Amino acid sequence: MNRVDELLAAHAPWALSEHSWPLTPFERFMWFDDRPDFPLVFQVDLCFDGPIDPQTMREAFRFAIGRHPLLRSTVQGSGCDAAWVASTSDWPELRVFSKAADDEPGLAAIDLTASPGLRGWMRETSVGWDIKLLFHHACCDGQGARMFIQDMVLAYAVLQGVSEHRSPFFTIDISHLDRRGSYPSTVGRARTFTWRLQNFLQFFLRPPRPTLPGVESERRERAADGSGVNVAEIRAGICSYTFSADEVAKLQDPQRRDGTSLNDVAVAILFSVIGEWQRRHGAAPGSWVRISVPCDLRGREDERMPAANRYTYVFLNRRLRNCQSWSTLLEGVKAELQERLQTRFGVNFLGHLSLLAARPRLMRRVLNGKACFATAVLTNLSDPSRRLRKRLPVDDDKFFWLDGARCYDLRVRTPPLRPQTHWGVGIFEYAGRVTVTFRYNTATMSEAEATNVLDRYIESWREWLDVTSTSAVQKPASVAT
Repeated sequence: MNRVDELLAAHAPWALSEHSWPLTPFERFMWFDDRPDFPLVFQVDLCFDGPIDPQTMREAFRFAIGRHPLLRSTVQGSGCDAAWVASTSDWPELRVFSKAADDEPGLAAIDLTASPGLRGWMRETSVGWDIKLLFHHACCDGQGARMFIQDMVLAYAVLQGVSEHRSPFFTIDISHLDRRGSYPSTVGRARTFTWRLQNFLQFFLRPPRPTLPGVESERRERAADGSGVNVAEIRAGICSYTFSADEVAKLQDPQRRDGTSLNDVAVAILFSVIGEWQRRHGAAPGSWVRISVPCDLRGREDERMPAANRYTYVFLNRRLRNCQSWSTLLEGVKAELQERLQTRFGVNFLGHLSLLAARPRLMRRVLNGKACFATAVLTNLSDPSRRLRKRLPVDDDKFFWLDGARCYDLRVRTPPLRPQTHWGVGIFEYAGRVTVTFRYNTATMSEAEATNVLDRYIESWREWLDVTSTSAVQKPASVAT
């Protein structure tokens, strides 16, 4: 028995036998909605300067995938009989690429009927190694990715003999996967038939309009051979901005926020920026803008569940004419978003999916149609390395260390785009810095146009910081008066 098998026997004995689980309605939705042109995948990169032993990291990857069976499962069967099957062999392996290699995998689709929903590889760089992990959303969400990364990194520390803890792994139990399709009950107004029916009808009677093509993309189309955009060439572009640690301290200042969450601000600003774009490109003032916000339904009882997808969505709608300044949008967005999260209104969306998933052909027909379900999606992953900081050395700059290598950057490429959802904003934190990524459909806007959109988004965040800075200074004086 080698070192990895010993670790698996102690911390993941279920890896030694085959298991299967029927797909939940949400997993079936994610599986059906996947397509080669718009893969439902996301990528996390860990960037190290300093030495990483490739063979040990390959062993650590094997241990981690043994702990999380859905990440090494394929989908077998069809329709309502489709199920995850976790085999005891043929697990995905971590591939190793040299600096000179030119065949590194990209952000590509994963056929879950042919291979598991996780791909991993590491590439040598001029300063060390980048470890890249590609996850399929049908079997994993942001929290699941965080758990996998924890196990892989901690296993590397154990196998290298540098772990400060004899058994650093957080406890997980695969029996919790049996209830991954069970969700907490809605509360408050979300339980009422009237409000649920009202929102159900609004979802279909107020269809949002996709973001319109930019000037540069229209020029590219006119310069083509007249057949329009080749869907096979559509790719998700990405640009990003990272707030400094000082700026993040201001963003997270409780006195400055005064009960407003960062998600409230992020959504309000996104409505405003979409509004500017749509008006500039000729959208009708009465058209609808819809932002989809993934939200995690995990509770304390789910902390031991291996990697899975426990997300749902909440949707916020505004007329284009109302998507003006973020400052006029913020209070309404705050009230609506917080109510939907606190009442777990997103559970109702999963209930509707359950009805649709019981009719697989109908679900495929709906998802393969040309309807736009959201103008944009916004997701906040917080800090993927948060729990690792309890187990590994962290320096004064808040970077964690793995043996002699420093993780100087952590990058997340999310959220995935859909055929009619051309914009996606992802927010995540690492080492006290917050990064905002903007993913866009390159068939509808150029890189320069995307950079301008992101610049405007960041500029609005700074406007909010300036406004709240003034309020924070004035507030004590008004109280004293």
